[in-house]
Amino acid sequence: MRFTATKIFSIEPIGDIAFIFNKRSRRKGKQILVSDVDILPNTNMTLDEDTYKALMKAMKEKGSDLLTDGTNFYTTFGQVIGQINHPQFRIELELHRELF
Repeated sequence: MRFTATKIFSIEPIGDIAFIFNKRSRRKGKQILVSDVDILPNTNMTLDEDTYKALMKAMKEKGSDLLTDGTNFYTTFGQVIGQINHPQFRIELELHRELF
């Protein structure tokens, strides 16, 4: 059986995290190798076009590839959003809470 469901998120980009594929990246800010990130594949959800564009705009303005809802961490894989984990993410969340 296959079905489509809708889930409402309240997420925002945090930190200045850039996911990189090798150590010679020119991106600024904190860099985390994609190979060091734990991806939870059962959490992947497809985004509609408008949501994807708004999310990418917010991520670009903040300069971060990392999203959070205050508890879990997410990123985009094309037009899909999925949950991810890395020890640095909790540190970024604590820094983010101190700013507000």
